[in-house]
Amino acid sequence: MYPTFNSTVSQIVLLPGSLLLLMIIGCILLTARWRRAGWTLLVIGIGSLAVLSMPVTAYKMIRSLESAGAVDPRELSKAQAIVLLSGGVRHSQPEYASDVSNSATLERVRYAAFLHHQHNLPIMVTGGNPSGGEAEGWVMKRELETVFDAPVRWQETESTNTAENAEFARRVLEPEGVNTIALLTHAWHMPRAKKAFERAGFTVIAAPTVFHIEPVQGIMNFIPQADYLSLSNKALHEWVGMVWYRLPR
Repeated sequence: MYPTFNSTVSQIVLLPGSLLLLMIIGCILLTARWRRAGWTLLVIGIGSLAVLSMPVTAYKMIRSLESAGAVDPRELSKAQAIVLLSGGVRHSQPEYASDVSNSATLERVRYAAFLHHQHNLPIMVTGGNPSGGEAEGWVMKRELETVFDAPVRWQETESTNTAENAEFARRVLEPEGVNTIALLTHAWHMPRAKKAFERAGFTVIAAPTVFHIEPVQGIMNFIPQADYLSLSNKALHEWVGMVWYRLPR
């Protein structure tokens, strides 16, 4: 599977690619005798990498996106269906002899099954195969039905991003008379996803999962760690995505 132009650009713009590029430019300027500019870029790059890797920074960034709280069960009574968004798969896992949900998708699948069993809402899964292999929608359907005993009524397996999730889900559900949905994704992804689905014509009840509520304590809050750079990157990805979705088409 060849990387798309958008995925290539995003890896350059996001972390750690953008900071590494900044530091490389700084090194080039140093060798070209633009010492002040070179050292400035190096210090900015190294300092930003350290700050964005701190738990205290990562938590503040990701919590800024988790504005929707846990769904109110009374609100769920208004929903006609659960729409579950994919979050990626692990390809060709030998112990299963198939593709399986990655950890992010599995967290969403688990909550979809929980809501289905609690409220008896039908489930739609949506997700194509942007990274190749089996469509993520089919993987989620298989795991919901075989592992969690939660039947899937509708599936969409062509979309490659959140905007397409919304657009293609609308094509499937509108003829079924489904307009009010419980949208299920990670709490940090919900603001962008909700806007996309509302733009597609749905009435959306946010049903987010996985909240970041327990920051690291004490001095460890300020010790850079790779996991927290990844968390900062998720937040940055969502901010960039929200700006991109606001651009005129």
